[in-house]
Amino acid sequence: MGLFSKEKVVDPPNKSQRKVCWEARDVFFQCLDANKIDNSLDPNEKANVESNCGKERATFEKDCVASWYQYFQEKRYNDNRRQKYIEKLQAEGAQPLPFKLDSTQMNVNRK
Repeated sequence: MGLFSKEKVVDPPNKSQRKVCWEARDVFFQCLDANKIDNSLDPNEKANVESNCGKERATFEKDCVASWYQYFQEKRYNDNRRQKYIEKLQAEGAQPLPFKLDSTQMNVNRK
């Protein structure tokens, strides 16, 4: 069983292929950070991404399975948004809960 792309079924990446993908991802994301690009998937940022990080993006896209390429970019954007929201709440004086909620506690409140 393999991973699905638009064209064909491909085998899952092996350990060395995953390492190459992750390294390409890290280089691309460092470039995005250096150029203050939050969402590399935003069509309005496409020209900015290509002009500043086009080479890194092409390597990242080439070295990763298509679904990973998409997933890592979406995850980076969502993680950045979440972190900015946390920082905003902290700046407004919000404090962390003195205990940790687990999924069973959260489901009890929904019933």
